[in-house]
Amino acid sequence: MLRIAVLCLIATVAAAGAARAADTEKLLLQSPKGFKVAAEASNAKESTTVLVPGTENIASASTRITAQTLFKQTDQSPEAFREASQKKAAAECPGARFEQLRHGNENLYPMVMWSESCPQAKEAGKPALTWWKAVQGRENFYALRMTAAAEPDAKQRKLWTRFFEVTRVCDSRVPGQRCTTK
Repeated sequence: MLRIAVLCLIATVAAAGAARAADTEKLLLQSPKGFKVAAEASNAKESTTVLVPGTENIASASTRITAQTLFKQTDQSPEAFREASQKKAAAECPGARFEQLRHGNENLYPMVMWSESCPQAKEAGKPALTWWKAVQGRENFYALRMTAAAEPDAKQRKLWTRFFEVTRVCDSRVPGQRCTTK
């Protein structure tokens, strides 16, 4: 009887530990309709997921979505990340244009969303437009990037905006930040 009680206690502690491990801060990434995961990589510093349209591969994708979790890198603000990204883009593409799409708090996390376009990119065979979202979590920093060969039309822009809205950081341990999809 004592042996069964000990085994039950061990099982309960193990289940509670596993449940706590699942309840952490994370980026909710829902693949847009027609996209597939083309690559995933993770190391001690970051985790990266790349999505492309279902019939395309990573090397020649017309649209590419990259989601990064930068572990334990919470000292940088989303605005500082945006400024560094824009500085790099401007150096690589003279005449680059930037547009702030959103900023503020999302799900209680500081975030900023912007686009950058490079008029010379088409000539070089590179993406002409990149949409970014940067979120400063309490445990990690999150960056979402979508690159495309051309400006989206009104319908695509609405779909992209919706995708960026539903892709957000959450933490089930914090009231008001449940990790549920919209």
